[in-house]
Amino acid sequence: MKIYLTLGFLLISVSMVFARQNILENYVQQGMENNLALKQQTLTFEQSKQALNQVRGMFLPSVSLEARYSRAGGGRMIDIPIGDMMNPVYGTLNELLSAIGQQPGFPTNIPNEHIPFLREREHDTKVRVIQPIFQPAIYYNYRIKSNLTNVQQAATSMFKRQLTADIKTAYYNYLKTRQVIELLQKTRKLLEENLRVSKSLFEIGKATEEVVFRAKAEISEFDQKNAEAGKNKKLSAAYFNFLINRPLDSDIKIIDEDKLTFYQPINLEEARAKAIQNREEFRQLRSAVAVTKNSMSLTKGTFLPGVTGVLDYGYQGEKYSFTEKDDYWMASLVLQWNLFNGFQDRSKYKQSSLEKQKFETQLLELENKIKLQVQEATENLSVAHKSIIAAEERLNSAKQSFKIVNKKYEQGMASQIEYIDARTTFTNAGINRVIVRYDFQIRFVEFENVIGNR
Repeated sequence: MKIYLTLGFLLISVSMVFARQNILENYVQQGMENNLALKQQTLTFEQSKQALNQVRGMFLPSVSLEARYSRAGGGRMIDIPIGDMMNPVYGTLNELLSAIGQQPGFPTNIPNEHIPFLREREHDTKVRVIQPIFQPAIYYNYRIKSNLTNVQQAATSMFKRQLTADIKTAYYNYLKTRQVIELLQKTRKLLEENLRVSKSLFEIGKATEEVVFRAKAEISEFDQKNAEAGKNKKLSAAYFNFLINRPLDSDIKIIDEDKLTFYQPINLEEARAKAIQNREEFRQLRSAVAVTKNSMSLTKGTFLPGVTGVLDYGYQGEKYSFTEKDDYWMASLVLQWNLFNGFQDRSKYKQSSLEKQKFETQLLELENKIKLQVQEATENLSVAHKSIIAAEERLNSAKQSFKIVNKKYEQGMASQIEYIDARTTFTNAGINRVIVRYDFQIRFVEFENVIGNR
């Protein structure tokens, strides 16, 4: 039974440690799910995908139902002189019949016909199918939209990476302000003790009353700094909650200081190689280069003919009737060939070529720029680590110095100025230790962001 209880407590402890280690990652996940700016970026990406689907649909046939009913009057007339042509012929035939003793039977009063060009009533109801057969513009437009979708996808990934860095940085800034306030609260106890000792020294005649007033002034000045620190803590907490889209006054879980990231030596060349492999800016620019290449091909495609197939099947007539006598069909191949348009396509091709060269130049510049960013982030991280070591030594020295001066002041062997100077040095050393420790975490976040980690 004891073994089971021991194992149970052990599992609980392990799970608590694991939970503490994942506090910040959980906050980052909340930001990925809830951040409003990221949602806007994601919606833009979804729009680009739908635009790609729209172009993809142009490869498929379009089917439409078209119906027309019209009434007409006036307009051109088609004159057919059938009477003028046939009446003389029929008259001659009648004379020949009379000559041989037969009864004439051909009409000689046939009127001329006057047929209106427009039907008085007409309907045309049909189903039309249009299928692109050879259309270079559709193919290259599809390729361009696909490249633009990749550009937007890379932009969304970049935004997520930067948002991750912003959330972590805001979290560490909040922890920094929180630790500073805790340190200041401990310092206030020292100031209160200084006031008590100053009053005692004054009462026994070892100091004048000015030391009491000076101690009170120190407390007032401290309260002012503490109020400023409290404001910074509230603002940093509000900004952090803003990034993950929570109420600005929501509570924030804390990571123990011993769970923070520790420094490890970094290989600069490996870091640069990883950044070049991971950074979304390369994918974005390569996709932009592909857009310009397909734009050039699209312009070339305008020199080729386009062929489209059209099939109509429907019914026509003066009355709405859908019988075998009224139906019809028509199949067509439509060719369109732009032979000359004032050299506009040549200019478009040249513009796309220049745009391609510009993006290729940006790719070369980007590689050097990212290498420089990695080097800067690596150096900053190394300096931040050295600052932690120096801050620890500074704090230890200031602490020992304050202990000595404090004892001497309590015995009336040191002046109040010496005491205040030692206390201020001790407090500033403590604040500096807090700042450099969390600045190191922020520098590590910057390094991860630069090499493309999330």
